[in-house]
Amino acid sequence: MKHTWLAVILTLSILSVSSNARAETDEQKFKPSTALLVDFIDSRGDMFGITLAMKHFDPDYADWGYYIGYAWGDKYDLDVPEPAEAYAEEYMWRFGLSYSLTENFNLYGGATVFINEQNYTNNISTREVNGKPRWESNRDKNWGAEVGVRYTVFDSFVIGAGYDTSAEAAIISIGFTM
Repeated sequence: MKHTWLAVILTLSILSVSSNARAETDEQKFKPSTALLVDFIDSRGDMFGITLAMKHFDPDYADWGYYIGYAWGDKYDLDVPEPAEAYAEEYMWRFGLSYSLTENFNLYGGATVFINEQNYTNNISTREVNGKPRWESNRDKNWGAEVGVRYTVFDSFVIGAGYDTSAEAAIISIGFTM
């Protein structure tokens, strides 16, 4: 719930500060650009990632764009009874479309796949000297959706905020556009 409020507050603050958030005429065409963003996803493993977002180069679709991103998290320990050991890792792929409301402000939405991989020992070790327990893996893939906003400040600095349903986490992005 706190992630949802974080995304809503950040979205509203960007909209209120935006001096360019106004209706545009049909004649205006947005210039093509490519943005490289560093993402923070507030999941259990605190994932960091990169996103490549592009505004369309075709003048007939200048207000549309697309993006792809990948994020990975740190390993974190899971609570299991002794002498077992367990840890988990998280990964996420993100891809979708964006729509420019103004030259500097756009909305984005797309699909995500959130992968949670759990590795654990089965407490069975071979009857050898210095025998080690066997590790097993369990990988869960959850498909979801995300929505968010991106705003370009100072003609090249991009900030963004969104929410992902598969990881149930807020997504904060910072980067630059070319």
